[in-house]
Amino acid sequence: MDLIPSFSIETWVLLATSLVLLYLYGTYSHGVFKKLGIPGPKPLPFFGNILAYQKGIWDFDKECFKKYGKVWGFYDGGRPVLAILDPDMIKTVLVKECYSTFTNRRIFGPVGVMKNAITLAEDEQWKRIRILLSPSFTSGKLKEMFPIIGQYGDVLLRNLRKEAEKGKPVTMKDIFGPYSMDVITSTSFGVNVDSLNNPQDPFVKNGRKLLRFDFLDPLLIVSSMWTIFRCTHEAPGGV
Repeated sequence: MDLIPSFSIETWVLLATSLVLLYLYGTYSHGVFKKLGIPGPKPLPFFGNILAYQKGIWDFDKECFKKYGKVWGFYDGGRPVLAILDPDMIKTVLVKECYSTFTNRRIFGPVGVMKNAITLAEDEQWKRIRILLSPSFTSGKLKEMFPIIGQYGDVLLRNLRKEAEKGKPVTMKDIFGPYSMDVITSTSFGVNVDSLNNPQDPFVKNGRKLLRFDFLDPLLIVSSMWTIFRCTHEAPGGV
């Protein structure tokens, strides 16, 4: 019994051509950073470097930083993503050219109606929403928030002192996560959750469920596949 099918030469040529075209289609944007002389991990066809996230996004970033330095490039499917840790470049992106060049943000999955959120809107839509929201963040209104932020900062310090007295390692996420939640709920919604001292509050428990990140979650897997195919169809110039 032959293990290799007895196809005609024409069929083999067609099959080989199809596989080559499929490979080229899945890697057509993967040469962007190489042309620019920017180092980075080698991407896989269609997937890019997404599978490397299984070790954890933070561990992936630390590994790339140690290997490639303060600037490297990787791929979300077919979308080129430039990672920078240089303070001057970060200031240029987030401050100097934030409102003219770098208005769009990275999208990880289907967004639906959330495409109009300030963190997901793009180009002119983003600028329109920013103009509407700017009055809510004037210097006067921000100053009104300082006492609230300071109040929860004091609670944060007290909790840190308690943990320090125990002489055991502390997971900073478990300390600063509730602090951030308290500040946001108080300044934005006027709700005093006190999640630092009341971790079993329903608001806190549901907030943690919302932010829990599991790479084996079916919804996340579906979203990742959507990202892969969406990014594969994007122009390689959209870094």
